[in-house]
Amino acid sequence: MMCADLMMRRARLFGLLLASGCEVLISGEGTRRVRLFDGERALVGNATAKRRREFTETRLLAHEALRRIGHDGPILKGSDGEPLWPSGIVGSLSHCPSLCVAAVASAERIRAVGVDVDDSDGLSDGIMRFVFSSEELASLRMASSVERRAAFCAKEAASKALSALDGTGGLP
Repeated sequence: MMCADLMMRRARLFGLLLASGCEVLISGEGTRRVRLFDGERALVGNATAKRRREFTETRLLAHEALRRIGHDGPILKGSDGEPLWPSGIVGSLSHCPSLCVAAVASAERIRAVGVDVDDSDGLSDGIMRFVFSSEELASLRMASSVERRAAFCAKEAASKALSALDGTGGLP
């Protein structure tokens, strides 16, 4: 049984996705009954311990979410590093040092999904100029660092969903 604080945290962060029919799991939620596939383990065989931990936790959350909607299968990587979901599934993964998240749904119900999390102290000017247009930067000029980070995550999540729809690998 899931702890009440985890359920509240998940609902607060991803309520709209949950309401849309996605299965969304975050760090700390039950992944004891699932395992990585051999092909997934091979994807991080030479990675740093930090990268292996985040990759593994995120994939285990995704497998538990898949199990809950009656699916399973390896989640490998495409040419741009994007997750390749089992047939008939859409989903999105994200991680940062303090949180991992996986969102999955049946492709019959939802065409695409995108999630992003970030707990960094601040975004560099270079990252901001890369991600946001000059008009967006002007509107974010007076925003707090939390608001800028939220805007960054929202744009990244939208980019993930759009790239899943059109295969471009993200926004230009």
